[in-house]
Amino acid sequence: MPHLPHLASLRDHIKHLGKHRHPEEEEGSFHLPSPIPSPTTEHPEITFTEKDKADIAGLIAEYGSSSNTSWLEFSRYKIWRADKDIEGSSFRPVQGYLRSDPYVFAWGNPLVSDPAALDETCYQFWKWCKNRKLKLIWCCADGEMEKVLGKNSRFGWSTVSCIVEDMLDPKAVVELAKSTGSGAEVKDFKKNIRRAERAGITVREIKWDAWTDTQKKEVEEGVAAWKKHKKSANSMQIASTSFQPWVDAEHRRYWVSEHQGKIVGLVVLSRIHHDQYQIKNHAAFPNAPHGTSEYLIYQAMDALNSESDEPGTNGTLFWEQNSSGHGHDGTAPSEASSAVISPSASQSGHTSSNQAERPDKTYAEEDATSDQLRRVSVTFGITASEELIPVDNLKGWRVSFLTKTYNTIISHTGITRRGDYRSKFHTVHLPMYVCFPRKQGFGVEGATKLIKCLRQ
Repeated sequence: MPHLPHLASLRDHIKHLGKHRHPEEEEGSFHLPSPIPSPTTEHPEITFTEKDKADIAGLIAEYGSSSNTSWLEFSRYKIWRADKDIEGSSFRPVQGYLRSDPYVFAWGNPLVSDPAALDETCYQFWKWCKNRKLKLIWCCADGEMEKVLGKNSRFGWSTVSCIVEDMLDPKAVVELAKSTGSGAEVKDFKKNIRRAERAGITVREIKWDAWTDTQKKEVEEGVAAWKKHKKSANSMQIASTSFQPWVDAEHRRYWVSEHQGKIVGLVVLSRIHHDQYQIKNHAAFPNAPHGTSEYLIYQAMDALNSESDEPGTNGTLFWEQNSSGHGHDGTAPSEASSAVISPSASQSGHTSSNQAERPDKTYAEEDATSDQLRRVSVTFGITASEELIPVDNLKGWRVSFLTKTYNTIISHTGITRRGDYRSKFHTVHLPMYVCFPRKQGFGVEGATKLIKCLRQ
């Protein structure tokens, strides 16, 4: 029987799992760890030059996903690269990960030029971990990766969905601001935009190579004040990445909000996979008028919408959610799945796409054309979902065990609150996955190690 770490209670407020607990659950509990220096700095398997780092940044911009952008914080993330060519990829695949012995947490899909190379890349990375007696957990895997690692694959791993990618349509955001909808989220969004306009907030884009030293200093001081304010409001900071505005500036776009001649807010968009962008960082600094954050994102989305408003789109955003993260330039897999998302959404503020299911079906209009596929799409990146959903090779008391652990993490970290803010923009949730070997499991020890890696 697969071994799981012992569990009797999850913090003081969670009592016993019930009368029929598994005997291995008798003594132990999940406790949120204290902050520690990043474990990823303790095991320098490889040293990267500045050129190596620039090459990885370029690959992420060309082939990557929002999760891959986290790797560029090289002080936290370590990088594995295949030591031989892998069929299907025009370059040697790359994988970023966090490490806290004996665990390795792969973060996002590997970088490959074609999804055909995913299977062998995963195998080579897993073999690399096993040779070092490390336990591999694959976090933030998309639907294509879940198929590679889960049921009916050569891996046969257990998979769960407890995270989502929050996608938004720039056109829908613009229309939302002009809509007459009466939902609470719509009212709040429009109210904040009006507040910012009345306060005289202005928004403009600054090219990555056009920043003055004075402007940079204003941003850095604002970000520092924002971080300090955030820590005082909530001492528990869990994040896969930190706010470092100048990382990989060449592949980023910057919009600033200004009030009375001072920068009071910033949104940073990171280019990923051709026509896609991730809202990598966004903040209204502590001295900013109310509504600055929403107004800043609205203006950035308006600019993107103007750039991508191509003829023939009929106001519809076509996201090629082939879940490999690969695009529409001939590199997509034959079973690529896609989703057509209309600009409207429920009054709850978000919609779901195939919740915790593999995206095996294609949702597209009959007259969809290749021009429609080139419309820009934007993601906030990943966030925790409200519940943990078992997908493959997991059932019974193991599901109960993981669910209790996950609920404890949510209740003590507030990691789902980010999704509450994002829902103002009528985001669409695309399910993402955590995958791990069945016999190895993912219990208290693994969860504790992961929180240590992510705690700031």
